[in-house]
Amino acid sequence: MIKTMTVAAALATLLASASAAPAAAQTRTITFDGMTLTVPDGWIVRRLTVSQDWLTVTTEKCGKNKVNCAGFELVGAKMIKPSGDMKEYRTDRPFAPGTGVSACRFRSDTDHGERFSDKPLVNAFRPLGARKAQYREWAGECYSFKTGKTVKRFTQREWYLPKSKVLVVDGWNNPELAGVLARARW
Repeated sequence: MIKTMTVAAALATLLASASAAPAAAQTRTITFDGMTLTVPDGWIVRRLTVSQDWLTVTTEKCGKNKVNCAGFELVGAKMIKPSGDMKEYRTDRPFAPGTGVSACRFRSDTDHGERFSDKPLVNAFRPLGARKAQYREWAGECYSFKTGKTVKRFTQREWYLPKSKVLVVDGWNNPELAGVLARARW
């Protein structure tokens, strides 16, 4: 009888610990132009060297010598309407800040460029915290400069707040990002 009670008590303890909520994941906060995002601790933030109005957030481990790393961009008013060789952001085309051909984000060589569809795949509104952002998805592809053939297809997602002049650009289709942005605080 004592043995049965001991096994029953052990089983009850085991079931109670299995149903307990898992420990909260480690997070960190990012602030940008009045917006605060809570992101996984492993995401790395870098400021673009030419402006304090541009953050690159890398969402996965990335080698020091790797040119392009999976992540997203937070772009503010100064970079949306820039001067010099940067293009002004327009909602009728995907965000591409340079004036020339962009190198393929998925390749480290210089033999491939990017091109996008003329019209967005999705044109709607999505939450950016308590605000509603203009949301667009653009079909993109990497192509060979030599042959013109497509070597990789991807989707670029953009959330834009025209009054705040805040743009979020995700060219890697991170599955966690939409939830992070929906929980943004202002």
